[in-house]
Amino acid sequence: MLIGSRLQPDDSTLLVPRAPDDTVDLVLAGSMKPYVWGMNGAPFGQNQPLIATAGRRLRINVTNMTMMTHPVHLHGPAFALADSGLRKDTVLLAPMESRQLDLDPVAGDWMVHCHNIYHAEAGMMILLSVGT
Repeated sequence: MLIGSRLQPDDSTLLVPRAPDDTVDLVLAGSMKPYVWGMNGAPFGQNQPLIATAGRRLRINVTNMTMMTHPVHLHGPAFALADSGLRKDTVLLAPMESRQLDLDPVAGDWMVHCHNIYHAEAGMMILLSVGT
């Protein structure tokens, strides 16, 4: 079975390789019963934003602590899978899977959410706030 996140990108599409300047953790949590979803310990609006600085490479350590697969989507700058450099705006995370996402943040406020909109609407979203 071919899984897109396992593909190797062409060198011309990679982020310039460099170590991350900053690291943040992003933990997906929730369940069907009770129907509650969140990121970093709380639903959107009750969780603390992820903080980054424009011009500093950011690594997001994302972990899916649920028993469902979730497509994690970032609005704004594309990220690269740290293990392959494959650039994406959405990555599918299996239950209990962890991935490292690298990006060069752009100033502004960007949403990170589960692309299953019914999970996002139930709270599986978080703000990525990028200052200058």
